[in-house]
Amino acid sequence: MRAVRLKTEYMTDPCGIDIVKPRLFWNCHGGRKQTAYRIMAEDDNGISLWDSGRVESSSMHASWGGRPVPMKTKVTWRICLWDENGDPGDWQEAGFETGIDCWQAGWITGNYRVDKRKRYPVDCFRKKFTVSHVKKARLYITACGLYEARFNGVRAGDFVLAPGHTDYRKRIQYQTIDVTGLLTDGENVLTVQLADGWYRGSCGAWGLKNQYGTETKLLAQLEITGADGSTETICTDGTWDWSNDGPIRFADNQDGEVYDGEAVPVYGGKARVTEHNVMLMYGKEASNRKQEINRQHHTIPNQRPKDKHYGNVHSQLYTFPRMPTMALL
Repeated sequence: MRAVRLKTEYMTDPCGIDIVKPRLFWNCHGGRKQTAYRIMAEDDNGISLWDSGRVESSSMHASWGGRPVPMKTKVTWRICLWDENGDPGDWQEAGFETGIDCWQAGWITGNYRVDKRKRYPVDCFRKKFTVSHVKKARLYITACGLYEARFNGVRAGDFVLAPGHTDYRKRIQYQTIDVTGLLTDGENVLTVQLADGWYRGSCGAWGLKNQYGTETKLLAQLEITGADGSTETICTDGTWDWSNDGPIRFADNQDGEVYDGEAVPVYGGKARVTEHNVMLMYGKEASNRKQEINRQHHTIPNQRPKDKHYGNVHSQLYTFPRMPTMALL
């Protein structure tokens, strides 16, 4: 018997969670019944964080039994199951990483005065920096609006509409992105595009604008660990280059996009420092695509869904009588 579909807080290998004593979940494959399990966890330096020992239980979930996991720590956890005959199975492995609890970055915005009656092009921000022999790099990022970050022209993360929709006046989700593989020795360029999104764009059936504010904002913190153990932090501040003359001349969730393929941002100005005092919380949008890939990967072959009365379930087309149309009053 072995564990499959290993998850942390219902997510597959989440990166940046803010729960320091998470719940772990799994399913069983092979055998008839799980009679015991053992979980072992360690950080990326190989230091043991928790060993549950053999636990006599058929439950396919467990609460973290070790000390609270420090923030910005990558954890690998392994699990072994015993079947109804008391035979142990193969060890299976999963992981998670905790997020950030201390922000050094400041909020920045485009350097222009906003007229809430007008619509504006997408803001373009840029930061150049030099690194060498990078061992680990994480980008912690969020926005009032919708953002897309790129390193040296390569997109960071595979999700869209980040950081997600919340009441931006009370709390905002942030994402943690592993960008180690996007950095090269020498000069690197981090660019971020910032659109209105739900924050300033059209919302709801009536297309209300400026629902949460009139000034889109960006918050980003890049933390780099070198092979020699040295660390460097790059934060959003007034030194970032800015312009709004890029190819996306207009972008709105409801009203569409206007794109000029010949336009290239010149980054002729500087970002303006601003404020936004709200709660920052872990947002799982960055992991959605990865979870979908893992969900497909863990599908057990040669096993069809069954119904307890009718055996194998086959695909069928069902038709229903047409319902009367309800008029909008």
